[in-house]
Amino acid sequence: MTDIRTQAIREAYASTTSDVMLGTVELRHPAFLEDGEPVALRFVGDGVNHDLLLEAEAPVNAGEVATFTAMPFGFTPPSSEEGQVPSVSFWIDNVSSHVHRHLQAAVRVRAPILVTWREYIAGLAGPQQRIDGIELANVKVSSTRATASARLNDWPDRLFPGRIYTRDAFPTLS
Repeated sequence: MTDIRTQAIREAYASTTSDVMLGTVELRHPAFLEDGEPVALRFVGDGVNHDLLLEAEAPVNAGEVATFTAMPFGFTPPSSEEGQVPSVSFWIDNVSSHVHRHLQAAVRVRAPILVTWREYIAGLAGPQQRIDGIELANVKVSSTRATASARLNDWPDRLFPGRIYTRDAFPTLS
């Protein structure tokens, strides 16, 4: 990706006072239940559990601090090649029995697994970047790894960093 979004991301990263970036992923599905209540599976890729503030528009636990479990995962963003529908590759390693149970339950309910990817900068409240509305397809689960792909038809039309800057929300703009 050598487009305007990449330049904007680099500029945002360069302006931060922290060098710790936390990539997180949240999985949601109607079959993800605990004690009859819907839950989201939240993972952070740096090897340590983190309690992080969710945005006010989060689909589950909006505006609350949620625990993101340390779990190795990978997220390959779509290319910006012209003439191709952008697709995303996603994997989670060391799939625990807890995660495996939820994924097996999802197979029995005909609904997509929805993903929200968030990036946090250590020391700042709330996610600094968020991509929502990713629907996983071709989910495969083995004893050690879960893999999936997703197509994002509107990926090039997404705003960076996913916010609309208004004078009400950002009074110093005027």
